[in-house]
Amino acid sequence: MCANRRAWSLAAALLLAAPAWAQPAKHTPTVPLLIGAGEAEAVIRLGRPDIARREAGGAVWTYRRSSCALFLYLRAQGLDLRVTGAAAGPRRRGQPAPDTNACLAAVAADKR
Repeated sequence: MCANRRAWSLAAALLLAAPAWAQPAKHTPTVPLLIGAGEAEAVIRLGRPDIARREAGGAVWTYRRSSCALFLYLRAQGLDLRVTGAAAGPRRRGQPAPDTNACLAAVAADKR
């Protein structure tokens, strides 16, 4: 029993001392993971929007990429704006609407 405890302690110590490159990569953001994020966190995850339009009590941010346009909806909560939803649209008329999470992943991968 003592050997097992020692082995577990050693394994835990090795995991804690692992270099940053050995740690699992952060997940690609999805709409549910962004809901409730503040402006600063959204910019960190996605970069600055191409268009930021403020409205009474909220804002709409637009990210344009070659494959899609991502619309991020924010609402005022206290002194900050918080993400309340997202939608994706095609870049050209007549194209099918892309999956919102796929568009979000493209924006995150190419953040500016």
